[in-house]
Amino acid sequence: MASKDNYSAFGEFWASYGYVSIHPSHADSVVDSGFRGSLREALSDPRGWQNRPEDISFIIDSLPHVEEFARQLSGKLDLRHIGVGGHSFGAYTAGLIAGTTILLPGKAQPQSFADKRVSAVVMLSPQGEGIMGLSARSWDTLRLPMLLMYGSRDFGPFGQEPVWRSEAFEKAPAGNKYEVELKGGTHMGFAAPFSGGGHRVEVFQCAKLETLAFWDAYLREDPQARHYVESHGLEKYSGDAARFANK
Repeated sequence: MASKDNYSAFGEFWASYGYVSIHPSHADSVVDSGFRGSLREALSDPRGWQNRPEDISFIIDSLPHVEEFARQLSGKLDLRHIGVGGHSFGAYTAGLIAGTTILLPGKAQPQSFADKRVSAVVMLSPQGEGIMGLSARSWDTLRLPMLLMYGSRDFGPFGQEPVWRSEAFEKAPAGNKYEVELKGGTHMGFAAPFSGGGHRVEVFQCAKLETLAFWDAYLREDPQARHYVESHGLEKYSGDAARFANK
């Protein structure tokens, strides 16, 4: 429900390591589009479920033309290695782009919004089954490399336990799938950095480090980064602040 101006800390961090990070505003953005409904209303609106992944595919369609108005990016876009990441509703969007299917009202069969031009996805605090058209079989065709992160205090919008957010990892096919649970992490802990030190700063820093390593592993195809992700290299930094799983 945020705008293109949110999550700049992630974008700036990734960009400092050579990535081009594009942050869209969707039609249901509270900030940029004047959406007046509640969060629950937005999550229950099937138009948003469809529009968001279509927005991402439109952006990918437009990438060959970016250099026309952003000359500083001339020769710097690698259209063969595209990653999509997001938090909350953005994680839902990334999942749909990666192959998650949803059942839309009035449709007899689950719908797919997969974009084959995408190489890997990051899903921060995604949703589990039971809302937004998601079912137990929604992740059967999510085969792209995926990093899923959530917090141990990251409750769902309707009171679901934090482990509900891990269902995409648990139910997707094995192969290049990684999960990190950040102990003490809350839902909005992924949304912005915090000042003054303390546990929340550490949790956010863990998310930055792990997402960068994952992008390096599957967009840059860096073997050292892949080893770092597969061997839970973040554990050395996080101490007991993270729990890891991969399959």
